[in-house]
Amino acid sequence: MDLSVSDDLAPCNNTVTINKQSDNELHEEVFKIAKYFKEELNYNTIPYSQLGCIPKEDKALLFTEEALDTYKTMPMPHRIYGACYFKKIRFSKSEDYWALEWIWLHPFFRNRGNLTKHWTNLEETFGEFLIKEPVSKDMTAFLEHINSKYSHQII
Repeated sequence: MDLSVSDDLAPCNNTVTINKQSDNELHEEVFKIAKYFKEELNYNTIPYSQLGCIPKEDKALLFTEEALDTYKTMPMPHRIYGACYFKKIRFSKSEDYWALEWIWLHPFFRNRGNLTKHWTNLEETFGEFLIKEPVSKDMTAFLEHINSKYSHQII
């Protein structure tokens, strides 16, 4: 699994938000992570378009960290180690909700507090979002132990 390093990223809280208008290179990075997600979970299709053909409201996020091992000159390069995808779900008789369609972190970055670190930012951005099935055993365990003011419903 190849993780990209970029000098061009300017992450906020070590995340980069991707939408329909984002550069193709960023959509390609999300696609690459989505492909790893598909391969690990044995999905039939990759849950993201390489061309960035996503609905206007949907958002993907790339998770990054400073790539200190590649640092030579400013700006500090960032390594992309994960991504997630949120879709707006409209209900006819209630408010709209965001749904976490999928999330994937490189195995090296799991069990190191990275998802916990990003979870607060996800909740600040998307509120009490829904979580789409299927949910892995690791994600189920994470949801049972995360200290959150929200009870994210699995749909």
